[in-house]
Amino acid sequence: MKRNRRDFLKLSSMAGIGLASTQIKSARAAAPARGSNANKIVRDRVATVLEDGTVLHTPFRRVESGRDGPALLLVAAQHGNEVIGSEVAMRLQDICERQLTKGSVWLLPMANLLAIRVRRHSFGLGPEQNNRIHPTKEHNMQRWPGSPDGNNTQRVAFALDQAVIRHCSHLVDIHCYQRMNAAETLGVLGHEPSRPLAEVTATRFMRFVLPAATPEKNMLINQLMLKHGGCAVGMELSGQFEISERQVQLGLSSMVNIAKQLGMLPGELEPIEGPRATLSKDNRHLAKAPDTGLFVPALVREKNRNLAPEDYVEKGQPLGHIIREKDLERVPVLAPVTGCLFSFGLCHGDLCDASLPAQHPYSEADETVATIVAV
Repeated sequence: MKRNRRDFLKLSSMAGIGLASTQIKSARAAAPARGSNANKIVRDRVATVLEDGTVLHTPFRRVESGRDGPALLLVAAQHGNEVIGSEVAMRLQDICERQLTKGSVWLLPMANLLAIRVRRHSFGLGPEQNNRIHPTKEHNMQRWPGSPDGNNTQRVAFALDQAVIRHCSHLVDIHCYQRMNAAETLGVLGHEPSRPLAEVTATRFMRFVLPAATPEKNMLINQLMLKHGGCAVGMELSGQFEISERQVQLGLSSMVNIAKQLGMLPGELEPIEGPRATLSKDNRHLAKAPDTGLFVPALVREKNRNLAPEDYVEKGQPLGHIIREKDLERVPVLAPVTGCLFSFGLCHGDLCDASLPAQHPYSEADETVATIVAV
């Protein structure tokens, strides 16, 4: 029987993680052979003077080994509704506090506090809006390096660069796709020193699409890191407006592997089971609703849960069925190919995690209900 990365396994991080649905092994590094002395945790905040004169304090942590080595930075929640990486950062701190063997690990779990506080993608957005339809996009934090005299988000970005980012050598920038999409690693295209960071992550899907070229302004954070002479990788975990255990473990496993790759944590890399998958126009196959009605997802064989992004499916396997509107007949939706689900479930427009109507299971005939990447 084919296995997928949602099988339960026991986790054993320092935070007492419990159980999670993934085939990635427990994100745990072997204890270094230097006794039980803990590394030093530095707790600090970045002060930003906002347009109204008030001061925003963005907290960050730094784990210091006391030995020369890389300065690895994890940035999470540049967008205020993409917060899974925040918990990844805190669990990575627990591991590095006792097991970091060289260098330092910098953790910026809530980079965009202004957006987090309003529970939105970006500061200034209203209900059921995302940044793609924002009329100005002026508060998108991904316009580095910011400005000390700009709007509030630009001021925060500038302060974070001055206090944290420019002092680091390696960056992992964690975002979150909508929950209908699988997690994916996004490597920097054409920057070979950054490639190993992407290749050791724990996501099933990986592409090299992030730009390496550095414009004068309005850079992505990976471009800013490269401009500072460092290396970078991006990650998109699955699910906005929530913190799910399975996705936290996926991010944590990736961060531990990256730290091991850099020689900062002891132990062997923990590979994913099975092949990597890369979404492209050549291997992307769509499963569409055969008729109008309500889409009901299928259960995973021998498991009491629905199919979900990243699951392995075989050609002809039921993905679910449509309760047909005109006569209440169940019309099956079958997998057109064998592969892994990159997306699964209905997404009406670009607001799947921001709007309940956008998630509604009512499907028009020929509407896409799944994207399968052949492997």
